[in-house]
Amino acid sequence: MMPICSRKVFVVSTFLGLVQLKQGASFVIAGANHVQRSLSPPVLFSTTYEQSAAQPQEEQDEEEQQQPIRRHKLNKKEPLVAVVGRPNVGKSALVNRICNTQSGGAIVADEPGITRDRTYRSAEFLGEKFWLVDTGGLVFDDDANTVFSKEIRQQAMIAMEESSAVIFVVDGQQGFTALDSQIADFLRKELKRIPVLVAVNKCESEKTGAISAADFWQLGLGNPYPVSALHGVGTADLLEEMFQGMIDKKSAVEGFGTKVKKLSQAKSNLKHKGPLPWEDETEYKMRKWGIGDPAQRVIDDYEAAISAFENDVQPEDINVAIIGRPNVGKSSLLNAIFGDTRAIVSDVAGTTRDSIDAMMERPAATEGGVPTIYRFVDTAGIRRKGKVDYGPEFFMVNRALRAIRRADVVLLILDATAGVTEQDRILAQKISDDGRACVIICNKWDAVVDKDSSTYDKSVKYVRSELPQVRWAPILFLSAATGQRVGKVYGLIDDALQAHRRRFPTAILNEVLRDAVLWQPPPARRSGAAAKVYYCNQVSTRPPTIVVFCNDPGLLPDNYRRYLDRKFRESLDGFEATPIRWIFRGRRERDVVRAGGKGKTMNGAPGGGGSGTSFPFPHAD
Repeated sequence: MMPICSRKVFVVSTFLGLVQLKQGASFVIAGANHVQRSLSPPVLFSTTYEQSAAQPQEEQDEEEQQQPIRRHKLNKKEPLVAVVGRPNVGKSALVNRICNTQSGGAIVADEPGITRDRTYRSAEFLGEKFWLVDTGGLVFDDDANTVFSKEIRQQAMIAMEESSAVIFVVDGQQGFTALDSQIADFLRKELKRIPVLVAVNKCESEKTGAISAADFWQLGLGNPYPVSALHGVGTADLLEEMFQGMIDKKSAVEGFGTKVKKLSQAKSNLKHKGPLPWEDETEYKMRKWGIGDPAQRVIDDYEAAISAFENDVQPEDINVAIIGRPNVGKSSLLNAIFGDTRAIVSDVAGTTRDSIDAMMERPAATEGGVPTIYRFVDTAGIRRKGKVDYGPEFFMVNRALRAIRRADVVLLILDATAGVTEQDRILAQKISDDGRACVIICNKWDAVVDKDSSTYDKSVKYVRSELPQVRWAPILFLSAATGQRVGKVYGLIDDALQAHRRRFPTAILNEVLRDAVLWQPPPARRSGAAAKVYYCNQVSTRPPTIVVFCNDPGLLPDNYRRYLDRKFRESLDGFEATPIRWIFRGRRERDVVRAGGKGKTMNGAPGGGGSGTSFPFPHAD
């Protein structure tokens, strides 16, 4: 029986042998009346992103017609709070304390200049959700010792312009400084519409903290609050006063910061024994005995106060990690996608320190639908392990590797002018090991000289041969500096995401497996033992995971497993941008006993439950 899915029928010989397909396919099938399996309309990968020499990529710059991409706007119900101050006063540590991200949050070190770009993190206090934006240390006097001071000021200004409140962090141990006075003068003059609170950090002692904070009254910004980002002392008082300031100055949405008060009042009304302010004697009696509208009104108020704490349904974010060696153009690509200076860019390697998020949104195709949210994560450049010392760079690399594990799609950035290096191969292997969908981006394509009609095909062949770990990944040549083909990134991300979540019926998979085994049986050992492949099925997605059941996984060499991976990719449309995780399982103990193989070990010790042997990162030969 032929599957219901669409198929391309090829005429083949009726006997087992080699059949040359006449439609330019790259594989052959043995047996009678076999067909190529496809669950969706065929995707001509070689002509979509890898143009032939007769149709070079230079001539295909027209953007596909699709919904326009725009910047994702934060929920108006969740205000933004900017954290500013001079360098090395504990801004990032305070952000980690409020957001409860001490592990995996902003990078903290006892040296100035760690934070350069603005980073956004979500927080919650008293049932209210809001966002904190961490900024770099402000320095107004530019000199040789202050690196990127102008760019850091620009990032901080952008954060303050879009915020509903500002937390000005100072150092309680070092005391009042002239730079603190300069920043305070700027805040007083420029930020009159939003509340500005002074947080005196490093005041761990409750006895001496108030004395240290008293020195900052001279800033003229109101009551300084002694806090400790390390121990969390005083942060609750600071946030309560910040909420009250946003309510008084109406810098946040109406009703923000009142959930706890409304719930407390609703509970009090339920237990109140006397008449409420809006009740007369009759209504009070009715509420007391639980009858009529007065009683129902109190209950409704309480239920409304409780429901205010329920989380709103948010659309799923597509996490896209931008990974690569230092100085290959990762931040430039992020800025080109975002359409603004989202990250500081320079020719100096290692400019980006922390992971930077940029949210983009594709509106829903139909009215009332859910929009698609793209979260691009720019990471620090990853150098070779031997060159990374323990310190800020160590944590920078850890954040970048963590971004790979959390990503749905990884953009592996290469330098088209430098070629593929050993570090690029290590990163490609890491992406494959973690099972992430991948798109290879060759940046600085505009800097390649002497391009002709064959340059593209030669470049694709070169990248394929140098990066066999992700040979299945599509390749896009672009220029972040000029914006050439940057718009095509979204189409590649959508295709990779769809492939990463693709699921095929078991019947289709077993027909492909049967064809592969008929054409090339598993090799036999010198002793005559040979593997017998029974059937397979897909057990999960993200990445697609296929379990193959056989008599003994140890009899299947690695080259045969790569052969199966290649045959599945050739026969099924939909695996172009994702790794396939293979698990080979042997028979269980009772099956061995039934077959008369007592005492024979298959797939480890008998009775192990058939845990299987994992081959997590196969690729084509």
